[in-house]
Amino acid sequence: MRVMSGRRIAVACSAVLLLTGCAGSTNGSPVASEDTSTSAVAAPGPREPFDPCTIPKSAVTASGLDVSTERPDFAGITTYPGWKGCTWDGAALNGWYYVAVLSSLESIDELLLSPSFVRGAEVSLMGRTAVQLRHADELKSLGCAVALGTADGLIVLDLQKKGSRDLEGEPCAEVNRHAVDFDAYLPK
Repeated sequence: MRVMSGRRIAVACSAVLLLTGCAGSTNGSPVASEDTSTSAVAAPGPREPFDPCTIPKSAVTASGLDVSTERPDFAGITTYPGWKGCTWDGAALNGWYYVAVLSSLESIDELLLSPSFVRGAEVSLMGRTAVQLRHADELKSLGCAVALGTADGLIVLDLQKKGSRDLEGEPCAEVNRHAVDFDAYLPK
């Protein structure tokens, strides 16, 4: 019984609000109400890192990667707040590796504090200063990464040898080539 009376009150309140919205007309002629409110400006939402999967498929193919192997969230990278990633396997001649493009709101300096990477040489790619990185747990050169600073964080391109495949090239030279190929599509 008590629930029913609560529902009746809710219906009555809704009806009053609905009718209040119609109270501005007179004698069959609608009257426009004067709007004295100011428009609300939405507060900006949380910043999001660049989504590497938005790199055009034509650019991915032209760089020698297989677009049919695109994997967003490779290795659970989106489980880390502030990171986005996209990974592609090398196509035909580059089938010995995959490339992950990762984006973060962190700075390169913050990334270099991580025990996951060992800092390598600074390089210049398309006029951008970049830092070569290796995974700290690698016993030998199985891959190479390059980190590029952006206005909002960083981009990391990480090239790794696939499984038991032999190295068929120099990983740092290959990842740098992909960074140059993708430069026009990456945030500055």
